[in-house]
Amino acid sequence: MTYRPATVVRSPAPNPVMLLSGTQESPATAAQSPPAMGEHPEPQFDSLALAAVAREIQMSVRARFAGVRQASPDEVVVSLRAGGAARHLVCSIHPRLARIHFTRPPEQTERLTPFGLLLRSRLAEARLDGVEQPLFERIIRLRLSALEGPVWLIAEIMGRHSNLILADDRVVIGALKVVTTRMSRRRPVLPGRPYTPPPVDRPTPDALTPALIAAMLEGDLPLARRISQGVLGVSPTLAYEVAVRAGLDPTMPAHAAAGAAPQILGVLREIAQDAGRGAFAPILYTEDGRPAAFAPFPMRAFGRFAPVPVETMSEALDRYYREAGARGSIVTLLDERRAALRRQVDGALDKRAAAIREGREALAASEAADRYRVLGELLLTYAHRARRGDAILHVPDHTTEGTEIGIPLDPALTPSQNAQRYFRRYAKARAAARAIPARIAVLEGEARALRDALVQIDAAASPDDVWEIHADLAQSGLIGRGPRGRPSARRGPRRFPTPDGGVILAGRSARENDRITFREAGPDDLWFHARGIAGAHVILKAGGRPTEASIRTAAHIAAYYSEGRAGGQVAVDCVARKHLRKPRGAAPGAVTYTGERTLLVAPRIPASDPAAGGRPRRDGGR
Repeated sequence: MTYRPATVVRSPAPNPVMLLSGTQESPATAAQSPPAMGEHPEPQFDSLALAAVAREIQMSVRARFAGVRQASPDEVVVSLRAGGAARHLVCSIHPRLARIHFTRPPEQTERLTPFGLLLRSRLAEARLDGVEQPLFERIIRLRLSALEGPVWLIAEIMGRHSNLILADDRVVIGALKVVTTRMSRRRPVLPGRPYTPPPVDRPTPDALTPALIAAMLEGDLPLARRISQGVLGVSPTLAYEVAVRAGLDPTMPAHAAAGAAPQILGVLREIAQDAGRGAFAPILYTEDGRPAAFAPFPMRAFGRFAPVPVETMSEALDRYYREAGARGSIVTLLDERRAALRRQVDGALDKRAAAIREGREALAASEAADRYRVLGELLLTYAHRARRGDAILHVPDHTTEGTEIGIPLDPALTPSQNAQRYFRRYAKARAAARAIPARIAVLEGEARALRDALVQIDAAASPDDVWEIHADLAQSGLIGRGPRGRPSARRGPRRFPTPDGGVILAGRSARENDRITFREAGPDDLWFHARGIAGAHVILKAGGRPTEASIRTAAHIAAYYSEGRAGGQVAVDCVARKHLRKPRGAAPGAVTYTGERTLLVAPRIPASDPAAGGRPRRDGGR
């Protein structure tokens, strides 16, 4: 295992104040409004935020590994326990959410990716022995003593190239994102291969000179962008702050700032010195009371926001990412996959709707089939009046007494041939009239299945749920392209305990609806579905005569996982499984039934939602 020399993180001094540009600044003075120089930068988890978090993790040295959980395939929460208290370290490699920091106790989930299972196995009873973070790099290494020897848990926080790697002193043991030689010849990350850190291709602030900075500032790129591109560990956000503190416009052309190279270097060196000694003063910025940005020290770039001092960098990060996720300003992997599949399903629905319209128009046209037959018969009856070359033949209309009708003719055909042409149109229209209703019925069934899928997509609790819905749709021929890769593990239906000791199952996809209804449910188990709208199949397995409380609980769940979820009341049908039938050739999830009972209930699920292993619901249901 190859490492670059790293700064060993030491305990932070109490209540440090970051010193910048040779001045000692309190949070109040450092947060003064910046000059009017364009929009504020976006907050970013950069090398300095990582350095601040690294010092917090150092405080947990000697803590024991206490478990691992995963809410999504690109995120791991590692729990560390010391002195009877547990702390939870979230490590995300999402392209736009990559970060590492302490967080609140995670939601309960039993689902782990292969890498999560590897961590649970290899880190059992492991002890955190040290933390290393090379200054101005977005890499942090946690050294742990495990039963099989020392190992390193390495977080590389680098945008779309982020990764979480477990290695020993020789090779990579596993990675949250395996990188094959086909994906990257320069730096594959594979079990059994030596671990090498990402290459460093830019100078650090302490290696710069005014001449190097002046040379770096050639060209017309905005000043902040050029600083970020040219100096290791300086994010676009930090580069913006450097320009502001140097008295420059971050958006000005870089070449116009070449004369200010000494001022820029002075700011960079002050930041490097203070980061090296851990002089961080984490701060959260809010707008209208909501988290809007974060920083490891007060920043003038965020001067338009209200500064809120926090005790730790982790607190600022956790509050920011939770709030941003809650209001939808951060798109998660689950959101991305939901949106991508929803676009495919919407497109397929549009095609079905157009085909249904065309079918109905053709069916309406086929209703004129008898008219073609009448015209053909009239032509044969009055053929003696017609001559070759006539374009129209006027004959008595037998359907309306005392009137004549003009029959259009093909001048190139004989009267008899024209009559046969009308009989062929009649036969074709009759055949269409027989086939079109069946085709429309198939299209309407597919449209119902696609609307069901939209409900399932909205209810999906993980990217793997979306994968399974996608696979079902592709396998059924409802959409063209199937999903890539494989899910982490099959979750099975949602399960809810009943007040009388039974269990309620709710399908996540059309095929799972089929599976729980026709394979897992017994003939006397009760089946629930929102009446007349898309929704999940719900099965109540009571093991005997169910109580009314259990029946209503199942009905509430069926309403919640239906198209009527946003409404106040939903009609839900309840019927014994033995009264259900699946039409031959019908799409997955399609059933017919008789003898139902209908309940009018509010959409809600129990306060403890087992969709992820029994985690408490935060919205309280509905």
